Amino acid sequence: MNQKPLEKALPFYLQIQQTIKERIWHGEYKPGDRLYEAQLAKQFSISRSPVREAIRTLINEGLLIMDEKSQITVYKPVLKDVKDIYGCRIALESAAVALAAQRATESQIAELERILAETETSIEKNDKEEIVKWNTKFHEQIILISGNVRLKKLVDELHSLTYYYRLLNIEGNERGRIILKGHKDIFKAIKERDPEKASESLKEHKQMDLKNLIELIDGKGEIR
Repeated sequence: MNQKPLEKALPFYLQIQQTIKERIWHGEYKPGDRLYEAQLAKQFSISRSPVREAIRTLINEGLLIMDEKSQITVYKPVLKDVKDIYGCRIALESAAVALAAQRATESQIAELERILAETETSIEKNDKEEIVKWNTKFHEQIILISGNVRLKKLVDELHSLTYYYRLLNIEGNERGRIILKGHKDIFKAIKERDPEKASESLKEHKQMDLKNLIELIDGKGEIR
């Protein structure tokens, strides 16, 4: 595994945290893999202290798990957890999109439309990482438009696992097109200033995401 040198501009623990996070998101560290503090410190050519801090933060974010023996492993989705997290996201984001339908300015609506256009371009190029990036930006923009700072904080707490699920969930037949259609339905309701329709469209979109994700993970035998 190639290890680029750490930059001095950012705290080392933040750089280590981001590197581990990306390795999990992109499958270099797989669900259930053991991680060792000393081994990571050696890889990064750094003391254990920033590695320990990075691990602690990633445990709080849910991407790493510490068991009763203090062994660190990569998060492995299980059916109940997936459903619980999606339940939280549906509740929070359906509330946010209803607010967005009431509060969106013309420039914010134009930004959502731009994001949809970028998503479509990514689909045409079959660039899955780009599709996931614009998928994330669409949902982040809705939270921003809602103007509810407390709600945003709760959604942000789920960010790492949400992004992890999005990377998994891009797999499947015509997934990019399905995601885009769901986003277009949500956008239409926001543009029409219809909070109830926006909320219902988001719930339907998330339920389809959840169904696909369960089928994907279950097919790989990773949910038990």
